[in-house]
Amino acid sequence: MSVLMLVLAGFSISQINTSPMFIFLTFIFLFLAWSMFAYTRLQLIISDAALVLKGGWKPHEVNWQTITKTDMAEVGRRQDLQITVYYASRRLVIARSVFLPRQYHKILLLLEMKLPPEIFTPRYQQLRTKPAKQ
Repeated sequence: MSVLMLVLAGFSISQINTSPMFIFLTFIFLFLAWSMFAYTRLQLIISDAALVLKGGWKPHEVNWQTITKTDMAEVGRRQDLQITVYYASRRLVIARSVFLPRQYHKILLLLEMKLPPEIFTPRYQQLRTKPAKQ
């Protein structure tokens, strides 16, 4: 799809002389092509040593010992779940909208296996049952 967006951006560049509206379309197509390409490059790796998020704006590498708190919240109109992992002075947000339901459920299970129970907030415990209903 990102290749198709690049082709459409090229076409709109060739049509800029006919209408100035194509300038805006070019930027829109280029942004869509980049975001589609970047979305497919996101990787969340849960290993014995660390939690690693590759790709995207801010890559994260979090050792399990540095995690201080794990919280969950419902966001957006559809009330999608979002996990926030706090470590050092930073935070890593793992949004439900990025992963398929089964993948997200596996991520929750792996986080609960790797982290001690006292790190999870009460709100996390309360909202934990929601992915099973979706």
